[in-house]
Amino acid sequence: MRVHSNRSDDAMARVSFLLKSRRRAISLTVALILALLYFRHVDIDNLLQLQPTNTSSIATTTTHQSNEYLSIYKLPPSFINEPSHLTPIDQSTLILQGNQPIDSAHRNGYLHTGACLFVMDSAGRFLFLKRSPSVVTCPNTWSILGEHSNVGEEAKDVPVRALEEELGLVVSVNDNGDDVSTAKGVNDERIAVTIQTLTDNPLYYIRHYGARNDNRIDRQLTYLLLVKLPRQQEDIQWKLDNEVANHKWITLSEMETWLKGDSKYDEPIGQWKETSDDGPANGEFCHRTIRTLYQLGVDRLKQIV
Repeated sequence: MRVHSNRSDDAMARVSFLLKSRRRAISLTVALILALLYFRHVDIDNLLQLQPTNTSSIATTTTHQSNEYLSIYKLPPSFINEPSHLTPIDQSTLILQGNQPIDSAHRNGYLHTGACLFVMDSAGRFLFLKRSPSVVTCPNTWSILGEHSNVGEEAKDVPVRALEEELGLVVSVNDNGDDVSTAKGVNDERIAVTIQTLTDNPLYYIRHYGARNDNRIDRQLTYLLLVKLPRQQEDIQWKLDNEVANHKWITLSEMETWLKGDSKYDEPIGQWKETSDDGPANGEFCHRTIRTLYQLGVDRLKQIV
C-alpha cells in the first residue's frame, strides 16, 4: 500500500507540473497574439499619441546614433484631411508628438521634417548624387543632397550638418544670424557658403512606397534650399558619404531637361499614392514624387539664378 501511495503522489506531481507548464505556455501565446494584433491594427493617429521617447543619452553619443531618431509631429486641427503633396505648411503650427527611430518613422508614416539642398558652385552647376546599390530606399538612383532633421535640431542647422556629413564641408553659421555660413573643406581651407530658402514655407512631401519596399510611407515637411559656393567645384576638396556611388555637376538647363526626360517612366497617376511601389524599373530618379519636388525647385531657381 505504501508503494502504491508513493506512485500516486509522483503521478499527481507530474500532472500538476504539466498543467502549470501548459498554463504558462498558453499565457505567453495569448500575450504574443495580442501584441501582434495591436501593432498590426493600430492607426497612425493613435500611434502619434505616443509619449516622447527619452533621448537624453542619445544626444551625448555619436552623430550617427543621434541621426537615427527623429522628432515626430502631428498636423494642427485645421487640417481635416491630409494635405496634398507639396502643400506649403508653417512648421510652427505642427504639434510635437515625441521621438521615434528613423526606421519606425518611415514604416509607420510619421510626419517629420528635413531639407533638400540644391548645391550650386560659382559656375552655376548643380550637384547630383547617385545613391549606393546597398541603400534600402531607391538604390542606384540620382538625387540632390537631402537630410532629415535630428531631434531638437533647428531648421537652419540641418543644411549645415548635411554639408559636413555628406560632402565633407565643415560648416558653422555666423553668430549674427544672417544666411552666410563659413565652411572648410577636408583640407581645412575656409569657404563662405550662402544658404537661401526657395519657398516661403516648407513643403508637405508624401510618398507611399508600396509592397516592394515594406509599405513604407515618407511624410516629411521639407525645406527646399539653395546653397551657393563661392568657387568652382573643381577647386574644392570633397569627401562624399559612403552611401554615394557617384556624382556629377550639371547646369540648371541640363537639370530641367533631365527631369522632363525622365518623366516618360512615370507610374500611372492612380498608383502615385496608396498603391505605388518603390520606383519605376526604368529612369534615373527614384519616382515621380521626388521628381515633382525637384521640378518645383527648378521653377524657383529659374527666378533667382
